[in-house]
Amino acid sequence: MERFQTRFVVTTSALALATVAACPALAQEASAPQTTTSGSSSGDGATSVNEIIVTAQFRAQSLQDTPLAITAASGAQLEARGQNNIIDIGSTTPSVNLSSATAIQANSVTAFIRGIGQDDANFALEPGVGIYIDDVYYGTTFGASLDLVDLDRVEVLRGPQGTLAGKNSLGGAIKLYSRKPDDVFGGFVQGGYGRFNKYELRGSVNVPLTEGLSTRISAAYRKDDGYFKELDYGCVNPGQGIAATGRANKDCVLGRAGGADILTVRGALRYAPTGSRLEINLVGDYTRDRSQPVATKISYANNPSIRSYDATDPLGGIPFDSRFLTPSGSYSSYADYGASGNFTTVFGTPYQQAPGYFPDKRQNSVDGWGVSGTIDYELTDNLALKSITAYRHADGTSVIDVDGSPLTILKERLHNRHEQFTQELRLSGKIDDLVDYTIGGFYYKANDLMDYYVNIPVFLFDFLTDDHVSNKSYAGFAHVEFHATDKLNIIGGLRYTKDEKTYEFARRNADGSVISGIPLTPNFTVASLDGLVGSFKGHRWDYRLGVNYAWNDRIMTYLQVATGYKGGGVNPRPFVADQLTSFDPETLTTYEGGVKASFLHNSVVFNGSVFYNDYKKIQRTVFVCPDSASTTCGMPVNAGSGHSYGGELEMFVRPADGWQINGALSLMNFKYDTINPLTGITLDMEAPFVNKIQASLGVQYEADLGSAGTLTPRLDVAYQSEFYYQAVNNRAYNLVPARALANARLTYKTPDRNWEVSLSVSNLFDKYYAVARQENIANFGNAQEIIGRPREWFVSVKRSF
Repeated sequence: MERFQTRFVVTTSALALATVAACPALAQEASAPQTTTSGSSSGDGATSVNEIIVTAQFRAQSLQDTPLAITAASGAQLEARGQNNIIDIGSTTPSVNLSSATAIQANSVTAFIRGIGQDDANFALEPGVGIYIDDVYYGTTFGASLDLVDLDRVEVLRGPQGTLAGKNSLGGAIKLYSRKPDDVFGGFVQGGYGRFNKYELRGSVNVPLTEGLSTRISAAYRKDDGYFKELDYGCVNPGQGIAATGRANKDCVLGRAGGADILTVRGALRYAPTGSRLEINLVGDYTRDRSQPVATKISYANNPSIRSYDATDPLGGIPFDSRFLTPSGSYSSYADYGASGNFTTVFGTPYQQAPGYFPDKRQNSVDGWGVSGTIDYELTDNLALKSITAYRHADGTSVIDVDGSPLTILKERLHNRHEQFTQELRLSGKIDDLVDYTIGGFYYKANDLMDYYVNIPVFLFDFLTDDHVSNKSYAGFAHVEFHATDKLNIIGGLRYTKDEKTYEFARRNADGSVISGIPLTPNFTVASLDGLVGSFKGHRWDYRLGVNYAWNDRIMTYLQVATGYKGGGVNPRPFVADQLTSFDPETLTTYEGGVKASFLHNSVVFNGSVFYNDYKKIQRTVFVCPDSASTTCGMPVNAGSGHSYGGELEMFVRPADGWQINGALSLMNFKYDTINPLTGITLDMEAPFVNKIQASLGVQYEADLGSAGTLTPRLDVAYQSEFYYQAVNNRAYNLVPARALANARLTYKTPDRNWEVSLSVSNLFDKYYAVARQENIANFGNAQEIIGRPREWFVSVKRSF
């Protein structure tokens, strides 16, 4: 594998260098790309990175003039690459690791930038990577696996954005910007069909209503049957002591996992009369997600304390062991979402659950919606006010079966509800040509509910939760750019944030009754948690200092130091009262330098950055607590401090008419400096979600067929090196192996570009791979992994009007 990694990186680098070497001869004949201000093009995906206008520094700037490590892609570029979901963005963005979270995190996304983020979607914890929808901060990773519908552009900011993006964006920020309504009638309708009975419908229409008033309505629906089979163990293995459920089909399939069923609708209304100083944008969106559970396969099974149900012998039954592993390389498991068995508890007592206990169906649903209003008003020629007011709501239920077998290790029904209100005000202005500045304030309030049914028989857990979390945050910020000369800029930023959080814990027996607390009865260890309240308060100053210099109209370099933090809190999953502990905010200081260069009439663009991170009070979740009355736990702690360093390179090349090549490469290293020994982490362990190498390369050629139209083949290859999924490293069971995936696409367009037909193949070489690997062998004798999608084909037809 290491040899393959080396070959891939060398090959990618060599191809990039060869392309650049060829550019002077080829690009001399290429016409300069047409500059746009919307970040989109005619739909052919040919928009150059330098043509995209971004707003990362509170004002519109060309990507090449923005002194930040930022990747931006237009909606056309996303479509050309077949990127329809926020998770897809990570494959082509350096130092970004995005994936679906494991089942125990419900319907959520795991987001890391430069090894910093959050793998726990609990509302009591902060994301670490800020996710923004039309400048509205989304305060949780629950329900954040968003479909990309009718986007103008995506901006991915790497490094701490404490003074720019603000709350909990110490790793970076992902910003999605939808296309605004305008005064031109038009739109598109698109439909397609693919493997696993996948079908997809998308559409958008823009309608001018009156002078200065227009609306845009967009919608998307996709559904597939799922690529992962959940089998009936007794049906597949008759006569081995476990009866078939009787619910499977003739192929012993109980259900499927990994499939999508998502409807997204968005409506926008824009008031912007010609010549007016006022612009108002009102946006509403709704998402209904009825997707299947993630494709989870167990990779380790060994716990003799968990056995199949035997009514006559509480100590009998078939033990949980390797017989419940499905064949290696198969897309299958024996999960049946039932709860039954014989158990020897951690207290040495026998315990039984008869078949049919805690019946439930496969579920991984989310309903989310939001409304926002943005007002832009030019007070004078040099002073403007922006107000962003928004409300968002998400409500969903997921059922998880961690053991992936007919037995019960850990089964939960997770009902999560999140609602948030945000208000942001910005006052932006300029003083002659000397200073650009923005001052503002931000308010965030969230109320969350965690209504869970938790069934972990070996710990005598069979209880309900009704936990409420309230979260308030206040911030004030200022950003100033001093233009010392026409080439030299000095930047300063400052932000003050105050956080207030309250956690209310409720515990009841499964039937809703009060837990007695009598030793060795169900739930006695959690009885003392009922009615407890935990709280956290904190405040923080963050700053950014930077300088950038334009050597000429093609090359700009910058240096900066910036800070960020992720809020502290209280352990949201205490199993006993002594685990109701608090943890401090984690903090980051990043020293960064970069260069942005474009040549040959913008036909060649190179952007690079190097960084050093000083990481303090790192938050990690531990599952073994040796100093607690219960050694099993799921406790966030401040694990210690560390540092990381690395570099990133992105390129965009047009070597000749019709050609487009884009690539990215990132290298990163992390090292712990100090560590809390009670965490089980050691100084020689590697931090989770740190890819030492990430690389991507995309090549397309638009062949002009004259009066017949155009034909565009495209190939994308993305590679990421191995990384650990958990803080306590276990190479056998929580190391996610390296992978390289290729996607291909062939697109035909009519001469007027009103009709488009495309054939795409994802995972072209049918690579079998894991996107996540998690284990809790110490407590449960179990390890699991999420299996990525196999090779799929998809055909679509699009009509623009």
